[in-house]
Formats: sequence, C-alpha cells, structure tokens
Amino acid sequence: MPGPDQLHAPESTHGIGDHPALDLGPAICADDVESRSHEWLLTNGRGGYACGSVANTLDRRYHAMLAAAVIPPDTRTIVLAKFDERLVGFWDSDRERLVDRDPEDDPHAADCTLSGDVWETGGLSGFGHRHLIRCRTFEGRIEHTWLIGRTRLTRRLVMPHGHDVVVAEYRVDATDRPIRLAVKAIGSNRLADSLQPGADWQPRAITTAPDEWNLSLPGLADEDELPVTIRVQGGEISMPEAGPTFPWYRGYHLDAELRRGYDAIDDHVHLAECRATLATGDVLRIEVAAADSTARDFREQDPFADEADRQRHLLVAASADRADEIPVRRTLVSAADRFVVTRPLPDLDGEGESQGVSIIAGYPWFADWGRDTMIALPGLCLATGRGEIAREILTTFSRYERDGLLPNRFPGTGSPPEYNTADASLLFVEAVGRTWRATKGEAADAFLHEILPTIDAILQAPLQGTLHGIRIDPEDGLMTQGEEGLQLTWMDARIGDRVVTPRIGKAVEINGLLHSALQWRRRFADRLGGDDRNASERVDRIRDSFQQFWMPDHSYLADVIDGPHGFDGSLRPNQLLATGCAFPPIIGDQAAAVLEICEKTLLTPVGLRTLDPEDTRYQPTYKGDQATRDAAYHMGTSWPWLLGPYLRTHRRVRGDLPGIRAILTGLVSEVGRRGLGGIPEVHDGDAPHRAGGCLTQAWSIGEVLAGFELLRSPANQHDDVFG
Repeated sequence: MPGPDQLHAPESTHGIGDHPALDLGPAICADDVESRSHEWLLTNGRGGYACGSVANTLDRRYHAMLAAAVIPPDTRTIVLAKFDERLVGFWDSDRERLVDRDPEDDPHAADCTLSGDVWETGGLSGFGHRHLIRCRTFEGRIEHTWLIGRTRLTRRLVMPHGHDVVVAEYRVDATDRPIRLAVKAIGSNRLADSLQPGADWQPRAITTAPDEWNLSLPGLADEDELPVTIRVQGGEISMPEAGPTFPWYRGYHLDAELRRGYDAIDDHVHLAECRATLATGDVLRIEVAAADSTARDFREQDPFADEADRQRHLLVAASADRADEIPVRRTLVSAADRFVVTRPLPDLDGEGESQGVSIIAGYPWFADWGRDTMIALPGLCLATGRGEIAREILTTFSRYERDGLLPNRFPGTGSPPEYNTADASLLFVEAVGRTWRATKGEAADAFLHEILPTIDAILQAPLQGTLHGIRIDPEDGLMTQGEEGLQLTWMDARIGDRVVTPRIGKAVEINGLLHSALQWRRRFADRLGGDDRNASERVDRIRDSFQQFWMPDHSYLADVIDGPHGFDGSLRPNQLLATGCAFPPIIGDQAAAVLEICEKTLLTPVGLRTLDPEDTRYQPTYKGDQATRDAAYHMGTSWPWLLGPYLRTHRRVRGDLPGIRAILTGLVSEVGRRGLGGIPEVHDGDAPHRAGGCLTQAWSIGEVLAGFELLRSPANQHDDVFG
C-alpha cells in the first residue's frame, strides 16, 4: 500500500499559497450521498463553465465538463457532458489477492470503473467515487484523486480563460505496474436549460487522426453546425465501441431536477474514447474545444500553469496594502473572478461590434442581470483591486440605458434586454459613486465625466414619468413604481400571472436609493462643476418625506406606502437598503431601531430572512417544484447578499468591528458545504438553513467581500466606498 509520502500531494510551485480553496477527503468523496451533494465549478470568463458533483455523476441538467458560451455570455450549450473513466483489465488475480473490491462491483468484470451514473432504471451504478480519496479546488482548477490498491491516479481540470475549452490531465502518482486508462467523452448538443431525451442525431466526423478529432454537431434551431475538436497527448483517440456510428446512452436520471419539479431524464452520445498505457509519473492529457475555440491548440502550452499565474496576479492585486490578509478572503477573491465576463456591445455608432464587460448573476443558470451586477460590483471588483474592470462594467451598462432605465436582464439567445426594473438604474448610480471614490485620480474623473449623461438621464426621467409607472410623485418627491402583473423590485417572484410580492407604490429601498443617488449627483457636481440646485432641493424633500415610512409604534420602516394594496407594514429586510446605502435618508436612533429589529427577527447565520417568521405568510423552507419555491423565494427564504446593507448599517450604528467579524466568520464557515469555494444564492429561513438556488451567486460573494472591507478602517470613520 502507498505510504504517507505517496498520499501527500506535491506543493504548488506557482506561489499562490499553501492552502487550497477547498479540500475534501474520503469521508465526503467516497460517500454515496455526500459526494453527490457537494459540487464544483470552473468558468472561462465568457459565460462558459464546467460544473459537476464530486462523485462525477450527472445530477443536474447543468452538469457538464464543457458548457460552451456559443453566444456569450448568456447562451450556453452543453457540448461535453462528462468523462467516463475506467482502468482496463485492472482486476487480475494478483490485484484481487491484495485489494478487496467494492461490494457493488461486478465480481466478474476485469475493468475497474472510476466514474458513476444514475439511470432511469437501476439507480446508481459504477460507484467509482468510492475509490476517491480527495477532491480539491486549487489555483483555478479542480482535482480528483482515486486510490485503488497500490494505484493512485489524479485528474485535474482547467478552463483556459477566454476560451470554450476544457483540459483534463490524468497523472499516475503511484502504481505497482503500468495501467491501461480508457476515457470516454460523453457528449451532447443542447442548451444548458433543456434536455434531449430521445435525440438521435449523429456527429459528423471531419478528420480523425490518432491525436486529434474534428467533429461537427448539428446546429440548434437556425444556428450553423457546431465544430468540436478533441485533442490528446500521451495517448490515442478511437471510435466508440459501436463505430462507425456514435452510440447513444439512454436514460440518465437527474435526481436534482426531479427534486426541483422538472423533467429528469436525459440522453447523451458517445463521441470518442481516449486510451493510454501509463506508468508512475506518466500523463494523459485530453482537451475538448467548441466553436471558435477549436482553432486554438493548447498542447504546446501549460494551461494549468497559465491559470495558476492568472490567479496569483488576481490575489496579489486584491491583497495590496494588506498586512494581515484573512485566509478565507483569498478563496472569495478567486470565487469573485468567476462572474466577470466579456459581453458584446451594441453597435450604436456604426463602428461595428466591440467588447464590454459584465457580471454573471449566478452559476450555473443565470445570465447577467442589471440589479445583481450593481449590487455585486463593489465587492467583486473594488474590494479585489479591479477598479478598472468596475469602470468597464459600468460603461458597458451605460450603453444600454433607455428611458432612464437599465436592463433588468439579458434573456440570452440573442434576444434584446428586458427593462422591467425600478432599482437597477439607482443602484447603477450608487455603484458609479463608489467606483469613482475607490479609484480616484484623473482616470476616475474622466470616467465620471463620460458617464454623467447616463446618470442625469436616470435621475431626470422619473420626473416626467417613464416605463412601467415609474415616476416622481409631485406631492412629496418620492418615487412610485409598478404596474399590475409586473414585478419591478428585487422581490420579483411570479407564478403564472400572479406576482408573489406585489410592491406597487413607494417602496422603501427605492426611495432610500433615490436619496443616495441625488446625494451622489451633488458630489459629482462639486468635483466636475455644474449646477446641483435641482439635486439639492430633491434631496431635502425626500429626506423629509421619507418619514412617511416610519412606524413609531413598531420602530421600523414600512415596506411600501401609497400603493393600490394600501399601506404595507410587513417587516422585511428591504429597509436595510435605505439605511445601508452610501447616503441614507434616516440615521441616528431610527437607523439603530431598524438594525435592532432586523437583528432580532430576520438575521440568520447565513443571511437575512425576507419576512418576519411571525408573519402568517412566512415560508420556512425553499424546496419543491418551481411554483412552491417561488412562493417562498421572498416570503421567508434567507439571502446571503442582504448581509451587505445589514453590515453597513451595523457599522454606522454601532461601530462594532468584532461583531461584524463574528457575523462574517459565521457565514464563510458555510463556504464549500455545497458549491466548492462559492456562496449559494439562498438558504431556508428556518434552521438548519439548507442551501438552495444557484450553487454560487455573484451578489452573495460580492457583499461578503465588501463586508470584509468594513474591517479595514476605524469604526468611527465613514467610508464612501464600502461604509
């Protein structure tokens, strides 16, 4: 059996640090349940990703070794579903005398399976995860290590940045004799949101050299055929066993989809098999590329070292001027980078298409959303030393301003953006102000001068009234918004034609953000010159009118006033956006009272509940089919991102930095319990606060990173950027 020296992974040579982002041992990796409930994610900076369970089973429609951003960044095609690995002829009489087989193994099979599948009939098979002794995310890659008798094999995966490519490298760390490794490339050709049971299309082989295959997959809808290239080093590619046709594997059962109330059966096609005979120290490398990325051959490069160097530069920039770096923050800096993507800009000036930058709201299914981007940006970019990227993102979104509004979301497949949001544009002004203050200097002032017309359009449009009933009430200067059947605030769940949280009227956070946006406009005028009298008058009026939200008998702010549904005094966390914005309309004792009641009633170890648990409408869990989940989405479910405005209010009211650190420590202990190195979208409102929604969410990570920034400056010092 291998000794301790063989079971210890070599130290990194790239200087990032001596601890991985996340490191799981056999207690989780080899467990039938835990190995499938822990998931990993890699991204490529253009919207594509690789994602799977530690067990390497397909449990979601989104699980894939290569989900290519064919129309970046929001239209993803599953090209490579998984690798199926086995050791050919591994079980001979000598090995069987030394090693006990897993009870689920076929005692008559000579091959040793390293993968696993769940089938419509028969359930879990393969059980390759029971040989796993380690899974870790490290230096921008994911590594799995199997131990079978005296053979230890490690597979590491990376996605070269900016390319729809995945590179898999299999290295024999130790073995008593050479092994024969066979790796099946199990492919697909569908949008990441859909399934394809019953599909019977066939790939078209263009060229089939022993070390490089070029295939063409049928186009989706009206799209052209999709080119796919498979390249190997240290082995050869062969046709599937049923060649010359490509066989289909039918009846993959996706357990997570069934739990979420969706169709759960899928089929995949066997594209190719890669084989190699490997001794200790030998390597088989496989790369799979799609679309335009097929033109790039990475066999003459070391994409693992390239990504490690890129990660190192990110960490160096994020750690500048930090004598006492918090270790978990390094994990979050790396996680933050996953969401930053390029986005083609509209050709508004006749000079052709150009590239902008955006933020994916969450993986594996969200695209880029305006609201999510603006909330996440200070943490993802400013807290990580990427101020220039922040300016590029804001400039990108300014190109899409229409009628004083910014897009709520980009729906994908080339469809135009949707403008059903009342808060994204105000959050944009907040993000511009924080970015301007964080970056400073001539470049920051030039950026502000360029983007000021967009800000003025945002602040002026509601005075005349704009889309969806968004307008300023001339009686009190507050903003009202909404139309029946539309959801314009972040509480945007909808079941059919029913809006779950109808918030038509004057929403508390919208008017807090409006007050802050006008204060920022005054600051901009002070810097760049110009008349700020209109902004100043509006600020004073909003501050006075904002007292309409205050409920003295309850000592907190109403959620919505002057709406068709009447006065809504629900106890919700939305009021924290009014106390946690850069320039809040309430301070002092009222802000302290808001903090106190939110702390007692809404705060959980993993975020804030969206509704008072004593409210009869409260939903304690987020589970079931989509309608059931949507009914709970903003009716009790806990959201990590809400810790951002909560902690900013906490710092202003109490100046209690140890208290903030304790709250952050409690949350980040959850990092890795589900998505390796990420923070989920939501959790149940009730203990034990089971995670749900997306594996990792941009604003969850962004607001936690911004929270760490609150620990850097004295408690009594105001910080326009993060405070």
